[in-house]
Amino acid sequence: MKRWVFLMLWATLAGSVAAQVTLSECVEKARNNYPQIQELGLIREAEKYDLSTASQSWLPQLTISGKAQYQSKVVEMPFEIPEFKFNLPHDQYSLVGEVSQTIWDGGSTANKKRLVSADAKIQSKQLEVSLYGLRQKVENIFLGILLIDKQIAQNEIAVKSLYRNRESVLAGIEHGVSYQSDLSIVDVNILNYKQTISSLHADRQAYVDILGRLTGEDLSQARFVEPPVDLPIDTATLARPELQLYKAQLEQTQIQRRDLQSNLYPKLNLSLQGGIGRPGLNILKNEFEPYYTVGVKLQWNLGALYSRKNDIRKIAVQKERIERQQEAFVLNTMLDVTDQLNEVHKAEHVLEQDREIIRLREEIRQAGEEQYKQGVIMLTDLMEMIDEEFNARVAQSLHQVQLVMAICDLKNTLGQ
Repeated sequence: MKRWVFLMLWATLAGSVAAQVTLSECVEKARNNYPQIQELGLIREAEKYDLSTASQSWLPQLTISGKAQYQSKVVEMPFEIPEFKFNLPHDQYSLVGEVSQTIWDGGSTANKKRLVSADAKIQSKQLEVSLYGLRQKVENIFLGILLIDKQIAQNEIAVKSLYRNRESVLAGIEHGVSYQSDLSIVDVNILNYKQTISSLHADRQAYVDILGRLTGEDLSQARFVEPPVDLPIDTATLARPELQLYKAQLEQTQIQRRDLQSNLYPKLNLSLQGGIGRPGLNILKNEFEPYYTVGVKLQWNLGALYSRKNDIRKIAVQKERIERQQEAFVLNTMLDVTDQLNEVHKAEHVLEQDREIIRLREEIRQAGEEQYKQGVIMLTDLMEMIDEEFNARVAQSLHQVQLVMAICDLKNTLGQ
């Protein structure tokens, strides 16, 4: 029997733990559930195909060509040779197959593969930048739920306090020291707080539904855990995905520069031709004849020299433009960091004052309850004291969430 009780208790505890949801879990689930995340796999797949295509330039290349033509003039002997007749036909035919194998391409294929990888990397980093904005959206919704939970909790505390005072009013009515109107005042306040609680629950459900759609999870029964206040924060380290995008773009300019250099080198190919034609290689023979040729072909396109200087300047301008964009991004981001760090310090200072205000308001309310029992103050005075303590606690809850929001915003800006 004890064993079954233990197992049931363990299952209950496990279920309660599983029902807890953290901010980092929601961010990760939203990222994995976001439709755009599928593009990462598509980018990698496209890169694989492009790399395979680039590598095929080293495979033997087969070309087949045929030709039939009529020439208005053909080669004729300027003199006659006894017993030798030379008559080259005006109609000529040929069918040729050629196998060409690259021996050296000056690094062109290797650079082409590097450019493919660099372009795929830039696309991936651009997608990461786009997905990074999803993180802040999830955080705002998550922290909004926490704020509503705190407001609900404070309203419930106020309701419990009012019910406790309601008992005092009932006792006062029995002893003739309180009025029925006092009981009505308490009941109206209780209904007002309950009405606020119902409205907050409706708002909470809307937030939970939105977060559920983003994460692809049913969070209706989840308990949202408040993120820890991790202070101090390393504000000297910037790890935003935009920096990785700028880095990938700068690496691409370096590869483009090397590709320009490879275009200056000659290309060396091994060639094997085989075919049949009339005439064949022996043009003096007027009949179809098979033939083959084997050779090495050197190609050196010096036309790349014409635009080389402008191409180099263009790449240099592109590189400098990326560097200026990176510097501007870092400057603006660090300005945001300075502003958000001040917000964190301000929220910490306000919370310290909140604790002292609540302590004093609680003492005032407790003293007011005793004064009301003794008939020193009116019930309206006590209700005002309860409201003031409630407002102080709500303000503290708001400031707690604001501190967490300020820390999350700062970490988002830093990319941590």
